[in-house]
Amino acid sequence: MSDPVIILGAGPAGLACAYRILKASQKKVIIIDRAPVVGGIGASFTWKSHTLDIGPHAFHTRGGEPETLIRSLFEKEPKKLIEGSKKVSVYLKDKRFKYPLQVSEALLKFNPLLSIRIFAEFFLTSLFHAIVSIPIENFENWGRKRFGATLFRMSFGDYTEKVWKTKAEKISEKFASEKIQGFKFINLIFKLLRIGGQITEPYYQTWLYHRQGSGFLYHRLAEEIRDLGGEIKLNANIVSIKQQQNQIISLNYQNGEQRFELPCSWLVNTIPLPKFIELLGNHVPFTARYNARKLRYISLMIVYLEFNLKQVMEDHWLYLLENKFLFNRITEQKNLSHDTIEPGKTVLSLEMTCREGDEFWRMSDEELFALAKDDCRNIGFIREHLHSLSDYHVKRIPNVYEIYYKSFDRSAEPTLAYLKEIKNVCTTGRRGLFLQGDMHQSIEMGLNMGNILVQDPPEPQQIHDFYGKYVMYLDAY
Repeated sequence: MSDPVIILGAGPAGLACAYRILKASQKKVIIIDRAPVVGGIGASFTWKSHTLDIGPHAFHTRGGEPETLIRSLFEKEPKKLIEGSKKVSVYLKDKRFKYPLQVSEALLKFNPLLSIRIFAEFFLTSLFHAIVSIPIENFENWGRKRFGATLFRMSFGDYTEKVWKTKAEKISEKFASEKIQGFKFINLIFKLLRIGGQITEPYYQTWLYHRQGSGFLYHRLAEEIRDLGGEIKLNANIVSIKQQQNQIISLNYQNGEQRFELPCSWLVNTIPLPKFIELLGNHVPFTARYNARKLRYISLMIVYLEFNLKQVMEDHWLYLLENKFLFNRITEQKNLSHDTIEPGKTVLSLEMTCREGDEFWRMSDEELFALAKDDCRNIGFIREHLHSLSDYHVKRIPNVYEIYYKSFDRSAEPTLAYLKEIKNVCTTGRRGLFLQGDMHQSIEMGLNMGNILVQDPPEPQQIHDFYGKYVMYLDAY
C-alpha cells in the first residue's frame, strides 16, 4: 500500500475529509491532532455531572451532504439526535428583542424619539449616497451606508468592535458578506408601511443536536473512521514537516516523550493557516511567512455558571450587543438538550473574546467569575436568579475566530498561493482557509476535499476550483 494521506486536525473538516477518502477508496488515512479529544471547538467536555460544549454549537440543518452524513451516523439510533428551531434574542437598551428583529416589537420597545432618529438617518444617508458616490473601504462605511449611523452602531457596530477588539473602520467590508447575509433595513420600512418588503433571516434557523452534547457527533464520526481502517492520533504535537523538491515526504510528531515519523503521500491541512505555514519551516519563502503572520485570530474565554434551578431563560442564545457588557453571548445549553445537564440544575455559558495574553486572558478564574456576575446583574431576568448561583468553571481557548482586518485578503493571497506550489498539499476547513463559517460548511469542505483526494492522483485543477468556490474573499480565485 502507498504512503498514507495525513490530515492535520480532528475537527469537523478533518474528520469529514478522512471519512470520505476511506469510504470511497483503499487509501490509508491518518489524522493527527494535539487535542485529547476529537471535534475541534465543536467538542464537549465533562464538568461535575454536566456535559458542556465549547461554544456551544448546534449543527445548522441546510440539507445537502453534510446533513445526510450526520443523520446517517445515527440511523440505528435516531433518538440520539434532537431537532429544533433556534430561539435567539438580543439584549438592547435593557430590553429583550427577538432575533431576527421584528418591526412591531422594535417600535413598541424603542423610545419613540430613537425610532424617529433611526428612520431620519436612514433616509438622509440613502439620499446622500444616491447623490454622492463614496467607496466602501471598511465595515464602518458599509454599515453606515446601509443603515445609518445609529442603527448600525446599535445592531452591528458596537457588537463587532466588542467581539473583534478593534474599531469597525479597521475591519474589512468583506466581513459583512460572511456575517450579515440578506438583511436590508429598507425591507423593514416597506413591511411597516404595508407596501411589500420581506425580511430575510440572516442565519439558518433550524438545527440538529446530539442529546449528550455537540462533541458526540464527532465521537461517532471518529468511530466510523476507525471502523473503516483510519487512524486518529490525539495528544500529538507536530515537531517538523520534511519537504523535498516542492513535495512533502514525511512528518514528525511527538506524543509524550516518544517521537514518531510518518511517510506522507498527501498532506491535508485543517489547522490555522499561520500555524501550518510555521510548521513547514525554512522552505517557506519570506513573503509567505511574513503574510501568514499577519493573519490574526481572536481568542475565547467561557465562564460557565451553574444554578440550582431548572431553567433561567427560554432562549438558546442571548446576544449582549452593548459595550456596557464585557461578555458577548450567553447560552443555556439545557434548552438544546436536558440530557447534558444534571437534573434540577442548569448552566449558563458566558462568552468573552480577547487577545491571547491581554489583561483579560491573564485574569484569574475568580476575577473572570466576578466579571460574569457583574454582567448578569445588568440583565434583569437573570439578576433575579443570582441567589441560586452555586458554582462556576472557566475555559480558555486560544486563537478561535479569524479577524478580517482591512487588508487580510492581501495577506491570505500569497499565503495560499505558496501552498499551491507544493505538489501534495491542500488546505481546507474554516481554519485552513481563514474563513468564518459554521460546522455545516466545515463538514461540506471536508467532504468535497475528500472527493478530490480519492482520485489517484488527485487533479490539481480540481483543488484550484475548490479554493475558488470557498475562498470568495480573494478576487484571484
